[in-house]
Amino acid sequence: MPIQPVNAAALNTWLESGDAVLVDVRDPQEYAAEHVPGATLVPLGTVCCAKLPDYTGKKLVIMCKLGGRGGKACEKLAGELPPRAVVYNLDGGIEAWKKAGLPVERAPRRGFMNWLTGRG
Repeated sequence: MPIQPVNAAALNTWLESGDAVLVDVRDPQEYAAEHVPGATLVPLGTVCCAKLPDYTGKKLVIMCKLGGRGGKACEKLAGELPPRAVVYNLDGGIEAWKKAGLPVERAPRRGFMNWLTGRG
C-alpha cells in the first residue's frame, strides 16, 4: 500500500471539493485544543480500518502534529487496506496547516474541560 505525502494547500483543495476524508491521530486533548475543521479524531493507539470514517471514493488523509504519528498510523493501516490503496500523510501535520494560514477550530477558552468532556 503506497503512503504518499500531501501538503496543506493540496489537502485544503481536496477538502473544499469533498474529495478527501481527514483523520487526526493525535490525542483527544490535542484535538480538542485545536483541529482542522471536519477532521475525525482516531487516536494513534486505536487506529484501524474499523475506526475510520467512510472514505469510499475519496482520498484518505492522516494527520498529526508534525507528521511522525501520521506516518506510524499509515504504516498500521498498511496491513488492513487493499494492496493498491493509497493513504496520504499530511506533510508537517497541523503545524504546516497553520503555517499555511489555513483555518483551525479551537476549544473555547472558558470551560475548556467541560467542552472537552462534553459537559459544556
